[in-house]
Amino acid sequence: MNIAYQILFVVYLLLIIYTVIRILLDTETTPKALGYLLLVLFLPAIGIVIYFALGLNFRHLSSRYRVVKAQHELDRDMHNNMLPALDHSLNLREIGLEHYSSLAKFLKKLGNEPLQESSFTLLTNGEEKFPEVLRILDAAGHFIHMEYYAWENDIRGNQVKDCLLRKAKEGVKIRVIYDDYASRKIKPNIVKELKAGGVAAVPRIKVKIAMLANRMNHRDHRKIIIVDGVIGFVGGINVSDRYDNSIDTGLYWRDTHVKITGPVVNSLQRHFIAGWNSVQPEQLGYSKELFPVNAIDHPPGIKALAQVVAGGPAYPTSNIMLTYFKIFTSAREKLYITNPYFIPNDSIMDALKQAATSGVDVRLMIPYKSDSAVVGAASKFYFPDLVQAGVKIYLYKKGFVHAKTVVADTCLSVIGTANMDVRSFDLNLEIMSVIYGRDFGQQFENVFMDDLKECMEVTSEIVNKASLGNRLLYAIARLISAVL
Repeated sequence: MNIAYQILFVVYLLLIIYTVIRILLDTETTPKALGYLLLVLFLPAIGIVIYFALGLNFRHLSSRYRVVKAQHELDRDMHNNMLPALDHSLNLREIGLEHYSSLAKFLKKLGNEPLQESSFTLLTNGEEKFPEVLRILDAAGHFIHMEYYAWENDIRGNQVKDCLLRKAKEGVKIRVIYDDYASRKIKPNIVKELKAGGVAAVPRIKVKIAMLANRMNHRDHRKIIIVDGVIGFVGGINVSDRYDNSIDTGLYWRDTHVKITGPVVNSLQRHFIAGWNSVQPEQLGYSKELFPVNAIDHPPGIKALAQVVAGGPAYPTSNIMLTYFKIFTSAREKLYITNPYFIPNDSIMDALKQAATSGVDVRLMIPYKSDSAVVGAASKFYFPDLVQAGVKIYLYKKGFVHAKTVVADTCLSVIGTANMDVRSFDLNLEIMSVIYGRDFGQQFENVFMDDLKECMEVTSEIVNKASLGNRLLYAIARLISAVL
């Protein structure tokens, strides 16, 4: 019996050592690594289970290889068959935005994203997005590509489904990527109907029971639509009634999307096809139909220059975090941020404090009440340092603010899918548009200022009144959020 116990103890000790080594080698952020190490060392049995259930952050070596390989092959085809995109850094100087030329060059080097001109239409909430999306989908003549995190079996979800089925009958080629976990409820109904109607619908990061723990830690959080290669949509709004305030769901939902018309849509297409090629036997490459060279002559919307930034575990660097950091440290006068899940890393905190301390008017808008108690509490942990540095924090009280946006110096706008936390920085597949232009920026800034009317400001008095118990709760929530 003693020998058996000795063998079990040795196996147990080796498992602890193996887990510690995995944490040290595979966990990319220091706070998260420390959290797992403390958990494993002080509560070994529980810590080991939690780490292997939630903590394995392998920027999917197999998935990463497939996505990067598909991206490189597609980029080669595009370069060989299309004229190289013009470098519009000169245009930024011509329109008085030369200060952001370094950002444009940085993003071009970071993700091989050209700076191109297109037209942009700001869409506030689902009540503006869905009618326009349905109108554009119904006008599709060649193909429709969609990639969505959450799709619900509700009014809007079925309206989109019915439109796709109708277009498929007309001969339009339709490809849909959905997140296997977040959109799991539509697999027995909407996905089944789409496939039966001739729509190619496939899951991204497919969840299987044997792989449940690891794969659930990575999500396809994108929300993309591309129609005929000339019109695209991107932003924070999923396919669900909750985002549409014309439908009574019991909670006002504040979110932002943008419609893009013109060459920038090719960048959305580039990332969609790389993802499609990584999960499907059907391999798409360059074609004039998928990547039309010429934009629509006189599209609606506001003309501006833009780039698309994609990030996630399939990419070798934290593209989303680096883009936020570069924008925050580049702002000169104003920096207005809206984000529902604010759990910044040290780099983002330093960038925000540096901007505010340098005299930039930094304003951060987050929900008054989060849909996650842990996230809501963890966000409050950062309030004292930010307020002390001069950052103005506003809590949106009208409903739930879900928009992931930035407007800097009234001329640089960001609309996308990325939250400001480690999940969006490292674990989720994300995408966002970076738009350079004063006309669009002014419109966007006006929307932000209107939203401020529905907020309460977190003053230094409010921060200082937080009890010791509450501050301890915020600190614990911050540690938990770093591990999950």
